[in-house]
Amino acid sequence: MKGDGLDDEVTRSAIAQATRLFGDTVDYCLAINNIDVDRARRVVEWAAQPVHIWSQAPEDNPPLADALDLAGCPPERFGYWWKWFPARVRPLAPEWVLDGDQTIVGKPPWFDVWAAGYDVVRVSQDDVSAPESIYGQYAKNVTNRHRLYSGLLSLPPGLDFFQPMQALLAAEPLVPPHDGRWNQSEQGCFAAAFNLIDVEPIPLHEFPFARAWDKDLDHGTGGRRAQPWGYHFGGAFKVPNPHFERLGASGEIFWRTDQPSRMERVTWLRNFGQWGREGWSMHPAHVALVDARSRDFRGHPVLEIGTSRGQLAALMAENGCLVTTVDREDRGARFNLQGLRVTVEIADGAEYLARRREPFCLIVVDLHGNDEATWRRLWPLLSGHVAAGGEMLLYNSHLWRIPEWRAETGLRWVMETQLADWRVEVHDEPAPGMLVCRSR
Repeated sequence: MKGDGLDDEVTRSAIAQATRLFGDTVDYCLAINNIDVDRARRVVEWAAQPVHIWSQAPEDNPPLADALDLAGCPPERFGYWWKWFPARVRPLAPEWVLDGDQTIVGKPPWFDVWAAGYDVVRVSQDDVSAPESIYGQYAKNVTNRHRLYSGLLSLPPGLDFFQPMQALLAAEPLVPPHDGRWNQSEQGCFAAAFNLIDVEPIPLHEFPFARAWDKDLDHGTGGRRAQPWGYHFGGAFKVPNPHFERLGASGEIFWRTDQPSRMERVTWLRNFGQWGREGWSMHPAHVALVDARSRDFRGHPVLEIGTSRGQLAALMAENGCLVTTVDREDRGARFNLQGLRVTVEIADGAEYLARRREPFCLIVVDLHGNDEATWRRLWPLLSGHVAAGGEMLLYNSHLWRIPEWRAETGLRWVMETQLADWRVEVHDEPAPGMLVCRSR
């Protein structure tokens, strides 16, 4: 979770490191509040895997929003409470919930059991701070002895930890006027939720505090025992954190001094895993081909059919193209592409072309569903909208060679019957292939 603090670099590094450490074995989500999408894009531009950006709103947890409203706490003062909007992103899956100033540097020994959905509930522990100093008005309600705090929460599928938080807020409402940016009652309400839930604490010697104002790391009352698998860079939200800078310089925390390439900056927009749909994201080799070809059309109108999450549209916009991208549904692209020179149209590709007269200098097509009937309908409209000297890049040209998609023969029909008047480059590898068609 990321709010409007000074810890953008910590969150950027944490996402970069996690996506390299865990790869595609998990999905990634950055929940943001009070920051715009352009800033969020910069935070995820080092990611090596797809990342969903969730723009938080009070509607993500209406009962909590109501409780805060009753305490005279409007959204601009939600502060620590924003972490529970929503309480869970994937309620039926194993899930970790982390603050934006926390970084994972290794797999804990129980990771595989958690990822399979069979682990216990685990919560960060602070066995150093006095409960009355970190639990706010709910300090007296915390009867478990675990000394928990809401830094990292590791959950199995289906567990609802927010219901007891909601019950406590109803039984003992927040004292107005409440300001969640400074008042730490959120910590107490959260810790009290685990009075009746079996929980395994994550001790500080495994996941220490690296507070900006402390000279040394805080490994808890027992001191350092082994190599930590994560760090909590306390205070990075408000001031530069020297521990983060030191660990970055040593290589323990991911950091890069160069600028990511155009391709790297849009990796977070690929469309597989939870944030994708059926089918493949475009192969990186073909993404690179789209990147190269679109550079020739800077300042010219370009059409993409098959927006998905917006990876190609963002790439072509960065190359200076005037992009219109069309998809039957919004898979997050409207938000992901805000502020870029991209027009997002939610429509069927053929229907969109049928009502538009102006041509495009470049058309890129990546469909889910490439049978012959689809392409017989689409081809006349598509080919009739290519400007003189323009190009089409048609993905999935050889999808029919793959046994499970052997019925996807639409582009084979195009190759066999429709390309006499076009100059064509065939890129059948890597699968599923691409055609580059240039008007004569």
